[in-house]
Amino acid sequence: MAVDYSLYLVTDSSLVPENKTFLGQIERALEGGVTLVQLREKNLDTGPFIELGLKVKELTRRFNVPLIINDRLDVAQAIDADGVHIGQDDMPLIQARQLFGHNKIIGVSVNTIEEAEEAIRAGADYLGIGAVWDTATKKLTKKTLGIDGVKNILAAIPPTPNVCIGGIKMDNGRELLAAAPGVSGLSIVSAIMAAADPKVTCQELLTMVREFVPGPAPEQDVVKYAVKAAARVKAGGPMVHHMTNDVVINDNANATLAVGASPIMSTNPQEVEDLAAVNGAMVLNMGTLSPVVSEVMFQAAHANAKLGNPVIFDPVGAGASKYRREMTQRFMTDCKFAVLKGNAGEILHIANRGGQSRGVDSMGGNGGEENASAAVKEAAQKYGCIVAMTGPIDYISDGNRVFAIENGDPLLACITGSGCMVSSIVGCFTAVNRDDYLLATIAAILTVTIASEQATKRSDVKGPGTFRSALIDELYNITNEPSIIAQYAKVREIKL
Repeated sequence: MAVDYSLYLVTDSSLVPENKTFLGQIERALEGGVTLVQLREKNLDTGPFIELGLKVKELTRRFNVPLIINDRLDVAQAIDADGVHIGQDDMPLIQARQLFGHNKIIGVSVNTIEEAEEAIRAGADYLGIGAVWDTATKKLTKKTLGIDGVKNILAAIPPTPNVCIGGIKMDNGRELLAAAPGVSGLSIVSAIMAAADPKVTCQELLTMVREFVPGPAPEQDVVKYAVKAAARVKAGGPMVHHMTNDVVINDNANATLAVGASPIMSTNPQEVEDLAAVNGAMVLNMGTLSPVVSEVMFQAAHANAKLGNPVIFDPVGAGASKYRREMTQRFMTDCKFAVLKGNAGEILHIANRGGQSRGVDSMGGNGGEENASAAVKEAAQKYGCIVAMTGPIDYISDGNRVFAIENGDPLLACITGSGCMVSSIVGCFTAVNRDDYLLATIAAILTVTIASEQATKRSDVKGPGTFRSALIDELYNITNEPSIIAQYAKVREIKL
């Protein structure tokens, strides 16, 4: 999971103003831009702590912000929190890691150079450096560091994610960040929890922090969008009209249903106009192309584009025969597509950068990352649409930016029509995420590829047959819990 440590809220229910609620203060803080929440409730018994943790987790999930539990590894495990924060007197980090797993965040409080070095050696994901100044929220047993103490620790260790804590407010926080450029973020308790309006306070704090600490990398913004995009599909339930190949109709319809959309698989020309009027997106797949079907596809492409519906084109086997080459060229010239999605052989053929096919299967790779990236970018510029090339690494471009996705299990290549399924899911995502077709397409591909990875982890998956069914199950599960995308996404921007 990509983590932004910039503004780290540590809760304290004793600080909540009389006319406010604990959960309400956290929610307003999240609305104001808090990037990480630590639930710290020292006096709660296990049962009430778990109950409260689940309620806080509902809030943090809504905002795609990680939830950290202070000290209590048992509570963190019980609610499946994103991480745990431990002090010098708590369970040793190595044991905590063994119990909690390597996919979870573990932070460690440090007050000296030696403690910081030991935490890094043991594998801490981040350091909580402090206390910087005196604080009324916690009884201090060690000296306060001041700005010089923070600088000394940072100077002695390799670059490591960290937050500074202890008596931090707007003015001294600015002073600290200006003097210690290695600080990753500020951990704040009372200035937020006791605020009259935590949203306003957090907006002001985050604006100040951003003067010194860069915001999330583009990849993090992409992943956050993907989480929200998946939730919109489930909530919106768009209709997605498919004209797809005969081999994959059933799987594509079931995948569409699994993510929360509604499929219709009609090639009747008499229905095209009526369906376009209520359609969310149009998916055109030329896998089992014929002269009759191709004409209906042209009709559907024009009818949907006229109404502003995104049209997704999957040029299956684009270079496999003279007929397919001619029809692909006609589609690309005569139709307005929102997204062109194909395998390496198909996209490289369309981009005039090579591309080999045997029937509908891509052969010979993509020519390397530089060639693949240039192909999707150039094709996107030429045809004015998003271009996505799927494969072991997926490449997506809007003609300006290029992104690579490195998720996906090899079993995807062992079932018929997995690429066609991706086109269906792209249709579902673009139907209700029309503000940015590039990010919607990335979100769709992440959903399918991460679902494939989740499917192969299941004990009931023994090979391609059981994988096929499990893949649809996991599409359903991910769009029910989109935060899974943030946990496993492997996406990066490529600079050309």
